[in-house]
Amino acid sequence: MIWPMVIGVLGGIGIFLYGMYIASEGLKKSASHHLKNFLSKVTKNQFFGSLAGITLAAVLQSSSAATVMVVGFVNAGLLTLRQAMGLMLGSAIGTTITVQLIAFKITDYALLFIALGVCIFLLSKQQMKSIGSIVLGFGFVFFGMAIITDAMLPIQHNPELTNAFIYLTDNLLLTVLIALIFTAIIQNSAAAIAIAMTLAASGSLTIEASIAIVYGANVGTVVTALISSISSSKDAQRTAVAHAIFKIIGVLLFLPFTQLFVYGLEAVGGGIERQIANAHTIFNIVNLLVLLPFCNKFADWMVLLLPYKEKVTKHIKYLENESLEVPTIALIQTRKELGNMAKLIDEHMLHHFDDLLDAHNPVHRQAVIRYEDNIDEIYKSIYHYLQKITQKDLTDEESEESLKYLYINNHLEGISDSLQHIALTTTKLEGAQTNLKEWEAKGISHLFEEVSTNYHMVINAFDENDREKAIEVINRNPIILRKEKDLRFQHFNSGSNQSSRLSSVYVDIMNELIMLNHHIVSISYTLIGMV
Repeated sequence: MIWPMVIGVLGGIGIFLYGMYIASEGLKKSASHHLKNFLSKVTKNQFFGSLAGITLAAVLQSSSAATVMVVGFVNAGLLTLRQAMGLMLGSAIGTTITVQLIAFKITDYALLFIALGVCIFLLSKQQMKSIGSIVLGFGFVFFGMAIITDAMLPIQHNPELTNAFIYLTDNLLLTVLIALIFTAIIQNSAAAIAIAMTLAASGSLTIEASIAIVYGANVGTVVTALISSISSSKDAQRTAVAHAIFKIIGVLLFLPFTQLFVYGLEAVGGGIERQIANAHTIFNIVNLLVLLPFCNKFADWMVLLLPYKEKVTKHIKYLENESLEVPTIALIQTRKELGNMAKLIDEHMLHHFDDLLDAHNPVHRQAVIRYEDNIDEIYKSIYHYLQKITQKDLTDEESEESLKYLYINNHLEGISDSLQHIALTTTKLEGAQTNLKEWEAKGISHLFEEVSTNYHMVINAFDENDREKAIEVINRNPIILRKEKDLRFQHFNSGSNQSSRLSSVYVDIMNELIMLNHHIVSISYTLIGMV
């Protein structure tokens, strides 16, 4: 008798979780265009942060996934520790929607939802397919619940199992612990609470024990985020620990007053499943209302609790695999990483150009040559990250954006290659008996200033989404090409070819500067959509 029940419950949980996944994918795709303003809302204050957290968790339909993503945002520097506090509290409320839906007892219509979802998905246009996925996903959620309910019917006629559940009612702390472990394993609090609702509806579990499962399920969701933060930045670790402490504080606040909580739920009314769903929602809302005013102070306490500073400077700052769950967010992080790449090229390579022309300054020359390896590392990371993004089910807009970032990534890497080639070329100056003539060095410097101006303009255009500035870079290109031709003509007609070695240095530098500018102009064309 026990094994058919176990198999039925496990199979039902599997279908339930699969339905949650399908619904989540549909929600993410249909809401992707709204998530672009996600980070800007978070930065305003803790209240807006909590609202953004509710939205994120509602889209992901998993507080574990939402919290892991928030930890990733903090690790990448997209969010500060303070901004993450309210967001995490809000994320717990967003996932209560599923439990509330389950309490409506619409499992009898699960197959209708599945059929309707399939029809919408197969017969609708691209924009409506995500709606079909949502309906289909919730159909599987309800179908999984129906299987779990049927599998658990024999419990009522099994004295041993009945006595075990009575024992859980008398030992709420043990019930909390069991629910915590179970939720940590399946990484979904809704599934754990749904099982509690099924047991309570059959009379096998009291409302008190069911609420204890709600407590444990809420704490169990923190385990995934704690594990994901182990190799992350100190602020990311603080975020994960703060999330765990928030949940524990909530349980400690509610546990002594569980009986009063039960009276309140019964006074509100509804069946026992609705009371459990309400308990889950109220627990998280009260937790938010109590802790939200102390979020900033709590962030300061986390710094005191985990005081160590970062010891390693990472070249990759913003790419987080957790964000791949929501392609829109992953593309935002890709954009920020491209901005980081452009900034590093400017600071560590472009900035030292004039030093490269000094035959007696090999230190900066070698620094530029070596730093190109770091840019290559960022380039490869962005490339592989974009590959992972394109494997997701993207909207047309997201596909175009990922392709645009791929082109920009290639051109930024090309810019660093050109600067490295210039540095390698100027090593010939170290062994030459004479240096470039003053007018030659000045000509190269003036051309570089024009190219450098273009570089800073195109990066500003990228950062600010400024189409006009990108067009201005394109319009400046003929001026730079004319200047390069004039300098090349002046060089070959000056009678200064006494050293073919120095002449080749001059010509090679000019060629690389033009190639560098070509990459800059190509980025501008990409920004205005003319790829």
